[in-house]
Amino acid sequence: MGRTRHAIRGVAGLLFLLHITFHISPSSSPARNLGNPTKGVITAPAPTSRFRTSAPRRFPGARAQVGFHNGVEGSLALEAQQVWSPGSWRGLPASQQPDYADQKALQEALDNVASLPPLVQHWETKQLKRRLKEVFDGKRFVLQAGDCAETFGDCTPASLEARIRVLEQMRLRLESPGSMPGLPVTVIRRAAGQYGKPRSKPNEIVGGVEMPAFRGENVNQLPADLNLRQPKPERLVEGYFRAQCTMNYLRTRLSSPNALQEYASTANPSPFATYDTGAREVYTSHEGLLLGLEQALTRRVGASAADGVLIGGAEETNGWYNAGAHFVWIGTRTKQLHGAHTEYFRGIDNPIGIKVGSDIDPQTAVSLVRTIDPRNEPGKVVLITRFGASNVSTGLPQLAEAIRAEGLNVVWFVDPMHGNTFKTTLGDKTRRYDDILAEIRQTHQVLKLYGQHLGGIHLELTGEDVTECVGGPQQLGEEDLKTNWKSACDPRLNYEQSLELAREVSEMIGKSDSGT
Repeated sequence: MGRTRHAIRGVAGLLFLLHITFHISPSSSPARNLGNPTKGVITAPAPTSRFRTSAPRRFPGARAQVGFHNGVEGSLALEAQQVWSPGSWRGLPASQQPDYADQKALQEALDNVASLPPLVQHWETKQLKRRLKEVFDGKRFVLQAGDCAETFGDCTPASLEARIRVLEQMRLRLESPGSMPGLPVTVIRRAAGQYGKPRSKPNEIVGGVEMPAFRGENVNQLPADLNLRQPKPERLVEGYFRAQCTMNYLRTRLSSPNALQEYASTANPSPFATYDTGAREVYTSHEGLLLGLEQALTRRVGASAADGVLIGGAEETNGWYNAGAHFVWIGTRTKQLHGAHTEYFRGIDNPIGIKVGSDIDPQTAVSLVRTIDPRNEPGKVVLITRFGASNVSTGLPQLAEAIRAEGLNVVWFVDPMHGNTFKTTLGDKTRRYDDILAEIRQTHQVLKLYGQHLGGIHLELTGEDVTECVGGPQQLGEEDLKTNWKSACDPRLNYEQSLELAREVSEMIGKSDSGT
């Protein structure tokens, strides 16, 4: 009996040591895991280049008190301290990454980007998060829009001016009195870095020749040429400078004294233009797809010089920021719960978007939100729905109810573009204007039924007179698509369609919220 008691005590002591080492409660479950499939402390791979040497960041789950259950404060079940660094995603499954033949050249390009100044400033990113908190509170609306895939050739004054004009005029129409009165609109541009694109297949056959698919101009080029389609590391550096030029133009143009009045005078809406304090703020966004590049763009704020890049900041801004954009999102093809993209995104302090649709079950979406935002901070996570007009009524209610039941403080945007893409009888890819508007309307209605509200729209559009989407005020037909198709990837709304959509969305939300 004595030996038995000693054995039992020994086992109990070992279990206790394991418990305090890993800080895992007995009730821990996979649904509570904060983004890693293994337990305990996870360390980043040994650094092999300069921009991987930054000190790791710890996420003490025991201190993350969040209201996941109908507003009742509770502790996260998983209390493990997990180590994060900008490179801790390495070694995890990473989808949609190009296959570079020259790894040395790739590393040199990434080191080059890592040595350059940030494209955006951390205090701007914090300001955007505060704006998104206002969206969560129902005091602001967001227009997130721009090209499907930016091209280096579009980095010209004429092209940039067209993109600025259409978004500013859409903002003015969304703010039109009698529609969404008193609700200011923040513009987040799909610009200055939207040079990467996910693809359904890594290769395609063109003219009998198999070649890599076009993955955006950060990676390769669009013309169907075997050499041009090879991933080239030096394009990452060129993409940085194109993004910097774009940012410089946006900041300079929108900060000029008369710019907003100029756009208002050509918006054709009558003199309703009033500008809230956020009208001159410039915010950019892109899909965080190429993880090596995103890591190279990551900067630490408030660190000591020994810890890496020093960018002075107040205590409340200390942390890690993706300095390539103010807002970055996880796409449909990269949102694996235990994947490399989720691991990277969980450690940066930027507001994060997550594309969600029929491809994800509600509980996985809940786990993703918890992983990215363990503190349940309003303005941190934006769920961007993309169900398609025919699937909103069957898919969104379960997701909205799951988010509400768990008390997750998310902002809701709708992407009415990707779920409504189809091919014509002639094989042309397009989208119907009416389907885009219908998905926005249905998403707004469903969210209201579940105690949520639509905070923004996420669109692919251009300020040019292209013919890529059918319908709209010009009543474009399928036979018109070849007239002026310019997109490097997916079909975009043109100038007239974009302005009309802004008017209809503004009136729709205004009437719905007023009960008319």
